[in-house]
Amino acid sequence: MAIDVSKFKPKSADELFEGLVSVVKDVALEQWAKIKDELANDFQFIAEKTAEVTGKLAAGAIDDKQADATLHLLELNLNSTLREFAFMAYVTAQKILTAVFNLLKSAIRNLTGVRLLF
Repeated sequence: MAIDVSKFKPKSADELFEGLVSVVKDVALEQWAKIKDELANDFQFIAEKTAEVTGKLAAGAIDDKQADATLHLLELNLNSTLREFAFMAYVTAQKILTAVFNLLKSAIRNLTGVRLLF
């Protein structure tokens, strides 16, 4: 369940910890859904193309050099996907950092009335 940061007033370090864990979990799950969809699309494409190449190779429609070249292109495609994944992981880390410190600022503001500038 998402925390309403405008009303979050932890009464202890344990409550604050639970709030932090909650916002990290929410952000991570939201980002994972996006990452998973992107990866699933790419892996589906690779699986379909590999099945197509296998069928053509078995039927003699292409030779081993053509099959090897196509699989090499799929390898390059996956390499590109993995680089995108690394970037998406970085974006996730940044979103988690932002969410954590927004919660901390809000908790301090809600408990003290002081708006910190960090």
